[in-house]
Amino acid sequence: MQIPNYYQILEIGRNATVSEIKQAFRKLAKRYHPDKLHINFSPDEVAHAKRMFREVCNAYGVLQDQKRKADYDRILQNIERQKKSYRSYFDTRSRLDQDYVKLELLFQALLHQNYETGISIYEQLCRKCEKSGTKWCPDDFFNYEDSRDCEFLIAEAYQNLGFSNGDVSASERHRKIELAMQIYESLLSAEGQRPCFKHFIKEIKERLKRIYLYHFSVEGYEQMTQISLTKIQALKLPKQETAWMYKKIAEFYVEINLFPEARKVLLMAFELQPNLAGAKKICRTLNLGNSQAVS
Repeated sequence: MQIPNYYQILEIGRNATVSEIKQAFRKLAKRYHPDKLHINFSPDEVAHAKRMFREVCNAYGVLQDQKRKADYDRILQNIERQKKSYRSYFDTRSRLDQDYVKLELLFQALLHQNYETGISIYEQLCRKCEKSGTKWCPDDFFNYEDSRDCEFLIAEAYQNLGFSNGDVSASERHRKIELAMQIYESLLSAEGQRPCFKHFIKEIKERLKRIYLYHFSVEGYEQMTQISLTKIQALKLPKQETAWMYKKIAEFYVEINLFPEARKVLLMAFELQPNLAGAKKICRTLNLGNSQAVS
């Protein structure tokens, strides 16, 4: 699904200020407000005005909120970057063989968030390579930067399908989340060796944080404790974020009545962040006061 361009709807530039966004909204809201509809308007004109009023309100609702605007800008820029990469690559090809046709369909599906279709095509390409004893890699088709972009989109598709409530088994959702995690980790490793996309490394780390906590909650402490802690530490997050993740793991322990383990991990959190927010409840459960935690 193509997301609407809210800047075009409000007839403003990408760098519009808060005041300019509000001014544009007021101008267009007056133009299309239902109370302003003329009695002589045709049904089509009335329908157009109502539709435009809804679009103007939706656009303003996103762009006037700093967090929603930042999220929207990131998504919009990512889609535009991918489309530009897609066009620049395929415009250089005069003849496409079967694999290139599938690759074109793969990009179209992922760019429009048709995740199931995109992953189906991706796995077809992987199976074809496996039959010939090779591994499918975007580097065979793209330059280094575009290959990493392609992997990011594939990981994003796996993650969204894995965390969706679709009609698939738990094992299949788990498989998709596992594959997303592996690709994200590969991207972090590649970035460490050859930096090129620092602008989305923070986003990858945020996604891996969620995946690691998911794995811990479904796999159980025996298998995942050291793995989770090692992976969390490898992200090299700020102390506050790492402490928050340790607290979440401690809360998982409390849920399954493993109080000594919960206490141990929570103490690790307090070592990093003595004034850890939101820890009062679990401290009471574990009979652990803040003074004990800090000491």
